[in-house]
Amino acid sequence: MDIRSLREQSDLSFNRATAKQNALEKARSRQIVTYNSHIFRADAETINLISVLKQQSTVFILDVNQNPCEINNPRELLDLLITRNQEALNQYHQLYQQLKQR
Repeated sequence: MDIRSLREQSDLSFNRATAKQNALEKARSRQIVTYNSHIFRADAETINLISVLKQQSTVFILDVNQNPCEINNPRELLDLLITRNQEALNQYHQLYQQLKQR
């Protein structure tokens, strides 16, 4: 291999890595949810926490800004978090598949 082909391969690899990182950041930003005037991230950690607490009628959790929030309907929040999480991950998966084909 000559220097030119190595450079092209390196540039292609860098561009793929950058595109993947950008797609992942886009997915993370789509996971932001507002509920009861608080901001939450629809990630696995928050979904698991609400899943455990959903049996309670009222729970208190911290939002992304570490502010306490009273949740009167944990099941409603859980449904919202799961829906947003799956939407974001579905879009990320589609972008990832496109990157793999390049």
